[in-house]
Amino acid sequence: MPLFAYRAKDSHLKVIEGTIDADNEAAAIARLGREGVFPFSLSEASRTVPGPELFARRVVSTRTLAYATRQLADLLSGGLPLLSALSLLAKQTEHRTLRRVIEALAASVRDGRSLSDALAEHPQVFPPLYCGMVRAGEVGGALEQALARLADLGEHEAELRSRINSAFAYPLFVLFMACVMTIFLMTYVIPTLSLVFIESGQLLPLPTRILLALSRVFTRWWWALGAGLLAVAGLVRAWYASPGGRAAVDRALIVVPGFGTLMRKLETAQFTRNLGVMVGQGVPLLQALEVVGQNLSNAVLRRAVEQVQLAVGEGSSVAAALTASGQFPVFVSNMVAVGEESGTIDAALLKVATAYEREADRAIRTLTTILEPILLVAVGGIVMFIVLAMLLPIFQIGLVVQ
Repeated sequence: MPLFAYRAKDSHLKVIEGTIDADNEAAAIARLGREGVFPFSLSEASRTVPGPELFARRVVSTRTLAYATRQLADLLSGGLPLLSALSLLAKQTEHRTLRRVIEALAASVRDGRSLSDALAEHPQVFPPLYCGMVRAGEVGGALEQALARLADLGEHEAELRSRINSAFAYPLFVLFMACVMTIFLMTYVIPTLSLVFIESGQLLPLPTRILLALSRVFTRWWWALGAGLLAVAGLVRAWYASPGGRAAVDRALIVVPGFGTLMRKLETAQFTRNLGVMVGQGVPLLQALEVVGQNLSNAVLRRAVEQVQLAVGEGSSVAAALTASGQFPVFVSNMVAVGEESGTIDAALLKVATAYEREADRAIRTLTTILEPILLVAVGGIVMFIVLAMLLPIFQIGLVVQ
């Protein structure tokens, strides 16, 4: 059934926007009229949010989606039917893209689809984990609880990302300012001072000659430098987008001292928390492993989860499969083994997630503490080289004059 986007006026003459399912334009207009909405613009629209697949997860931020999910869970807990809750949520949502998506969800539910099927039509907004949790909630008759758990997960993930961004904000700012200052010196200050050295007619020291050569590259060949950087960035991006390139980069990143440890802890925490929540919500273990593995960003760990899923499907325990993968710490498999023995694997996974999140916080603080002096020393070294290269000819001229 086609989906139509409309601009209309409601009974209070307020301009509203939305989407509606109908066989044709006439049927859409008639249906809107029965709902007390009078359209003045109507056009067929796509069921998915437009945008490149590469940026699919950035259409709606994790925090915004978690906030909307929390509202929907509260509305359902208050006794509202699903369709009424979605319609009310669409009116309350300020994010335009998310509002259109929620209106499309309401239209799909109105046509008899389940909420999980409607969510699956918008993969740019709702990841597989979201759809899987909602489907489990529908089957178990606990949709509002599933939505509340999803909201908890989204808020937790958003908070973790916020801590990571805050921790690395200062080092990145120092690096950015160092690049800006270096470019300014190379393109403006050094070319001006170089005229004095050239007029002296003396043989310049090696550091000064190197600096002047670099300055000429920045001033005369900036267009070639920029084009080369763009070309290299494009080639690297295309290579990284390929399965082999992504796997090679992820393998390299995960073994980098400091950063690799942090990445492994963050991914392990995300994996165990998501898996624990899904299993606790009643999602079958094999399906939960498949969905959780798709949410991991590192290709090495994602492949490890696929191996765990295959091993569990062949009858192995989760703890033994995690150990055999060789990508998860012994602590994870030991805790999971205890959970399997006691029948509380979901609680064990959540405890592992909490432990690794604390370790990740400590690793972030340690890494940023080390990065800050390294960056300051590096910036100081660049500035010292520039100053030394500019002062050496001046000292040389002074000695000649004496």
